Amino acid sequence: MILIGSFMLLSGCERQEAGNPEENSSTNTTSPTIIPALDGSLSDCFKLIEDGRHGPARVRIRQWLDDHPEDARGEFLMGLSYHQEKRYGRAIKWFDKAALHRPVYPPVWHFQGWSNYYLGNAPRAREAFDRHLQLDPGEGDSHFAIGLLAMEEWRLDEAERHFMKAIELQANRSTRIKGVSKAKARLSEVVEHRDGDIEQATLLLRESVELHPDHYEAWYRLSRLLTQQKKNDDARSAMEQFHMAKERVRP
Repeated sequence: MILIGSFMLLSGCERQEAGNPEENSSTNTTSPTIIPALDGSLSDCFKLIEDGRHGPARVRIRQWLDDHPEDARGEFLMGLSYHQEKRYGRAIKWFDKAALHRPVYPPVWHFQGWSNYYLGNAPRAREAFDRHLQLDPGEGDSHFAIGLLAMEEWRLDEAERHFMKAIELQANRSTRIKGVSKAKARLSEVVEHRDGDIEQATLLLRESVELHPDHYEAWYRLSRLLTQQKKNDDARSAMEQFHMAKERVRP
């Protein structure tokens, strides 16, 4: 939710970035106009979604859409309300609608990408994340997502580049520490499987859990790698941390 909130508040206003592939042809260099970030009643609708009150949020959003039928932000929020309920099929329909409108609202493509990812639509997910990075090149979480897609296709060099970029873009942002932790944990997998460098993979996992102690999957992998290195006391300690973190996150 911290990540989503930063999107809502900072996706911004006057930025003029690259358009879609059709708009980027050699005969058309026009960049799309970026719609302002959420404000007013839309901000109130987002707060309802943030609080898990998805039904009341949708009622208000529908009322807002009656008066603003061509504004991508309302349709985006409708999609976000379903996305937060993990109803990704419903979410996609609203994100697809929002993507058709001009001016554009960059977060549409980021969450369209994640919905497609969770539905197993890897090519569409990649298209959406690429499109989002055209509009907002500084978004580390879209680089992280592309890194995941590259890992699943065993393109480990490409995955490494995107995880490194995700770390670079998020490292100095206090609201993105969890994102850096996730990227370091996944980068450790690349290092382990591609290079066989268990020590470096272990170091990355230690950094990951130091940044985000609730990252229980990283604790589990750290325990496994420490066991491989015969560091049994440390491995047991990491496994204990895994169980405690998992209980905190998914009791």
